[in-house]
Amino acid sequence: MTDVQAALRPAIAGFLVALLLTALSGAVLRDIYRGALCTTLIVILVYHFDRLQIFFNATIGRLSGPLPDVLLLAVLLVLAILIVMLARPGPNLTRIANVIAGVMLALPLATLLWQEAEADDATVRTLAAEQRDSLLAAARPVGSLPNIVHVVLDAYSRQDVLTNLYGFDNTPFLDSLRRLNFAVADRATTPYNQTMLAMTSVLSTDYLDPQAPLPPGVSLRRSLRKQLQDNPVMGALSRLGYQTAALDVRYDPIRMDQVDRLLGRHWISNFGMTTLERSLLHRLALRLGFVEASLPRDMFETPYERELTSPFFLYVHALAPHPPFDVNRHGEPMEPEGGWRGLADGSHFTDGNPERRRIYRDGYVEKLQFTNQLVLAYLTRLVQEVPDPKVILVHGDHGGGMQFDQNSLEYTCAAERFSPLLAVYASDGRLQQALPPDLNLVNLYRVVFNTYIGTQLPLLPAQSTFADWLEPTKQQPVSPEQLGQQCAL
Repeated sequence: MTDVQAALRPAIAGFLVALLLTALSGAVLRDIYRGALCTTLIVILVYHFDRLQIFFNATIGRLSGPLPDVLLLAVLLVLAILIVMLARPGPNLTRIANVIAGVMLALPLATLLWQEAEADDATVRTLAAEQRDSLLAAARPVGSLPNIVHVVLDAYSRQDVLTNLYGFDNTPFLDSLRRLNFAVADRATTPYNQTMLAMTSVLSTDYLDPQAPLPPGVSLRRSLRKQLQDNPVMGALSRLGYQTAALDVRYDPIRMDQVDRLLGRHWISNFGMTTLERSLLHRLALRLGFVEASLPRDMFETPYERELTSPFFLYVHALAPHPPFDVNRHGEPMEPEGGWRGLADGSHFTDGNPERRRIYRDGYVEKLQFTNQLVLAYLTRLVQEVPDPKVILVHGDHGGGMQFDQNSLEYTCAAERFSPLLAVYASDGRLQQALPPDLNLVNLYRVVFNTYIGTQLPLLPAQSTFADWLEPTKQQPVSPEQLGQQCAL
């Protein structure tokens, strides 16, 4: 779910580093074949330490208990040194290893080339243009166009879910929003359980067509990514003269790099950062305090909005309180309890294990408290400084994932996953008055456009749909009874 071009720099860098290591170790050992073996062991140790840890804990760990990271690393280093000193690889072993490596490289390359060949951007953009013309063609300026700031807090649940399922009282934060004149929809729902599906729906003001043939798996997500980037809402606002802007985000499928201004651009690509996060280097850097948390302070503390020209549309998507749970309530980076799993959510994080659910709940609440601090200060600044008229939208794309099974609605707490935070603000108060307390996010921009941009779009019936992770075309409607079920801690 990233551009192939984004993988080129880290791939080339990795290849050049491997060549350099081979040359250096070959010179030190006075044997180029043993130097190549040394480089291979270094690569395995750096990029597959997590897998080696899982293997050792599943075998030796059953007898002695899990080995601490430092002790396991020391054991693996000793083994690697012994292998390099005792092994006598030669040309034949090198040829065999190169054939194996060539096959391992050819398989993902073939998959990437096939995906690139089947991607039909023209069809996707035509679909987006048709949606724009049919739904938002009536968008016209009505008085002064408001500046719009759209803040998505990934996996941020509603107050009732936080109280009942997480044991956390979010009332102080919500009361602070109300004092800023935000209206909070305390029965809001989301149309889908996955970010790409939900945000495509929000920014197209419509559900995905259940009658349309959908490409399977990865192809569907690639198509959704294009639709999300060329979405009807931003397209209509651009036609009305808005300057569009977005903050960079560490998740390529929702990265809005097609806007007029991409703010806070990362100098390391998301693919490169993901590669580092899966390596031993990231774990060492985290221990030494060199790693930035997934929710950096400058994302909300830097006044990017001051760089924009009215009327503007600013999109901010924060990976919070979504995993990784790598920051505490004070904003201090920390090593996630239970090991690093990146952006893994729901059952990909918990494995259906009660102890890992406990880790999820504790990490979620810690990150949520820091999120609240940053967001409240940010919204206060926006209310005070962004020129009127202005509209500010704050919501979760979906709820948390402590009791969310990525591939089973039956084993999912639907009330958790489909109940997001939703709060809105407008400097003239009209949006607050127009907000239904049970709004489904698919209707969010229907309300905004009807109120400020001259459309008369009917609000769609509230629907929530569960999509499998492995095969997102497999979708099930979520009943009102499932949305209202109580889930135990």
